[in-house]
Amino acid sequence: MPIPQLPKRLLACALLIDKADVLADIGTDHGYLAIYLLSSGKISRAHLTDINEGPLSRAEANVGEAGFKDLCELHLTDGAAALAESGADVYAICGMGGELIADIISRAPHLRDGSIALVLQPMSRPEALRACLFDLGFEIERELHATDTGRHYVCIRARYTGKCHTAPLEELCFGKLGAELSCEAVDYLHDRRRSLLRASEGIERGGGDASRERGLIAYLDTLLDK
Repeated sequence: MPIPQLPKRLLACALLIDKADVLADIGTDHGYLAIYLLSSGKISRAHLTDINEGPLSRAEANVGEAGFKDLCELHLTDGAAALAESGADVYAICGMGGELIADIISRAPHLRDGSIALVLQPMSRPEALRACLFDLGFEIERELHATDTGRHYVCIRARYTGKCHTAPLEELCFGKLGAELSCEAVDYLHDRRRSLLRASEGIERGGGDASRERGLIAYLDTLLDK
């Protein structure tokens, strides 16, 4: 069958997945990522999980229609811990808040294995996710940005090294940015700046201290003015 199209936010995740044997898609929702990767030959099998029966049923119907029913195993479960014996070598955890993704990783110690790649897409609080990864001994290998239907996303690929470390607040919030920023990264950072500006103004109207937010805005201004 032809390779199906993916929303741009999921395509960014797919681009971070090297050829692997088995995918674990945590919180699969509809199964589109697994279908795309199976169609393109990047993976040979997939485990699809969700905490709710409705999304898992949708995923089951979609993989069946795509002709991949025999290559996908579905699991009604919370998080990734139940897949410790699955043999998956890449885990995709996308479309959730950064704190929830961090909690899922923390509760699945088998992910602390250098042969396993994590592909993560936090919908909020990316700083909490990066801090958790560094605390647990993961290294961020690469980040991609995407704009999809007017919303801006970051996608992170990480791998366990066992080397725990801390990072500056700016890196936790925005990632380790190179000298050259892609158009998608610039759009993402502008969006983060707008959010920080709204937050700082709200804090200040309430009489609070917005120095953290103002400092991050100043940092972004130095990047975006280059």
